Amino acid sequence: MLSTLRIRHIGVIDDAMLDFGPGFTALTGETGAGKTMIVTGLTMLLGERLDRGRTRGSSTVDGTLSLVGHTELAAALDELGAEEEDGEVLVVRRVTRDGRSRAQIGGVPVPIGTLARLVGTAVTVHGQSDQQRLRDPEAQRDALDRFAHTEVGPLLARHREIWRERSVLSERLAELDELLSERDRRGAALRQALERLEQSDPIEGEDEDLRSEIERLANAEELRGAAGQAALALVGDDDGPAAAPLLALAAESLGRAARTDTTLEPLVERLDAVRIELSDVAAEISRYADSIDGSPSRIEEANERLHELTLLVRDLGAMLPGPDGPAEDITALLATSRTAAIALDRYEGAEEERAGTLGRLEALEAELSETAAALTAARLTAASALSAAVQEELRHLEMPDADIRVEVAAQSHRSHGCDAVAILLAPHPGADHLPVGQAASGGELSRVMLALEVALSSSRNDRSAAPVFVFDEIDAGIGGRAALAVGQRLARLARHAQVIVVTHLPQVAAHAGTHLQIVKSSTDGTTSSTVEHLDKPARIRELARMLAGDDASDLALAHAEELLDEARAVAIADDAPQAARR
Repeated sequence: MLSTLRIRHIGVIDDAMLDFGPGFTALTGETGAGKTMIVTGLTMLLGERLDRGRTRGSSTVDGTLSLVGHTELAAALDELGAEEEDGEVLVVRRVTRDGRSRAQIGGVPVPIGTLARLVGTAVTVHGQSDQQRLRDPEAQRDALDRFAHTEVGPLLARHREIWRERSVLSERLAELDELLSERDRRGAALRQALERLEQSDPIEGEDEDLRSEIERLANAEELRGAAGQAALALVGDDDGPAAAPLLALAAESLGRAARTDTTLEPLVERLDAVRIELSDVAAEISRYADSIDGSPSRIEEANERLHELTLLVRDLGAMLPGPDGPAEDITALLATSRTAAIALDRYEGAEEERAGTLGRLEALEAELSETAAALTAARLTAASALSAAVQEELRHLEMPDADIRVEVAAQSHRSHGCDAVAILLAPHPGADHLPVGQAASGGELSRVMLALEVALSSSRNDRSAAPVFVFDEIDAGIGGRAALAVGQRLARLARHAQVIVVTHLPQVAAHAGTHLQIVKSSTDGTTSSTVEHLDKPARIRELARMLAGDDASDLALAHAEELLDEARAVAIADDAPQAARR
């Protein structure tokens, strides 16, 4: 439900606050008073643009929307982080003269598309050229499905679930076919490459280690000689001085002095540590010299292994490419081989998975066809019931000779089934049934749209989440008894929804539970409008003005009061059967 609407600086409206009732609210006023601006403000909350000619500096619309019963909308706003207070959320739209637009829901800035999507789930605006429900095939099918939600809803949900699963499996089947095709192209080559790699059994960095070893072996004599000289310089022999004996001599001399002066003891300890370290270094140098194998057999063996690994990288690098291209060494080749092994594992399981996927798809196709057939049958039954319900409403709307038909025809299979829904109208006996947007005049189209809304709302099972319908001059092109009938059916629609109507006809306004008047005034050559909430005496005066153009005529006032009394009597009579059923 839309609780309040505040409009600032749109057209002739400077600042107006509208408090809507829960049922039927009528908006009336003289021509040019700004009634259209009210509808313009409402459409702004649905993301519509504002004509720059109606913008004065900065135009703003604030709407307070009740979330009671709108579970999905409330969940979406909660996910958005929107703030609510007492079950209501504030929706704000601001448009500047240079065309910039801002929107907020519950204090959270949102794109205009998000604003339209969220608010549009609760509010529907119908204008003289905006009966999309009667023109859009998708909307017509949706209307039929909502009319028979109890019967159609579970089938439609199941059909869409199967459709989604089938879509996912079809995509997976295409992926598996591509994988198996790739297996046929590359699988044997990958397997052969991995087998060759396994036979060679390289380890990471082995080629680099071999190059280092070959370089060392090629210079074995030189390296051994250098190591021997280094060891000799450290430990010496009987013919000459060396570091180790000299260091031992220094330690012994300093030790004797330390017995006299204890401050030298730390230096003695350091000399001992250096002597031990020097001894260890000399031992390692000796072992290094002994380890150098300069034999031709070892050099030949290392060269052969390096050649084998080089060929392996050259031959398999292109077959097992990595993200940066062919591998350039053994380490990179081993990394890409692991990826190839994973690919082979995928190939091995792809055929079995494909068989299972294909079997499931065949089962889904059968279930989908069965569900689509049941959905069509349910829609055909619902179409007959909706046709009868709308036909009955048209009889009440002074269109007894019009014949409405809700047609369900076959079309290509889609997520919603195999059905195309069209609402057809023969406006008088002998006329062909045509799409209602083509067959009906402006006044007839408005009444057909109203009949459809009443029928749909009457069929709703959940009354807690009442939608909001805004009708902009639905009574255009009609009068007399038809106008009375429209007022009565709007009042009936308002039992299950909030109805906001901009009207010129007193016969329509008289049936409203809440009556708002747009009042125009001029000061210093400037025209502006405000909105007034009318009590019963004020309503009688406004209805008299609408009837006769004069709110002071006793005859017009009497007629206006009579209209109100008759509307009240009709409402009481309509409520009596419902009260009895309760």
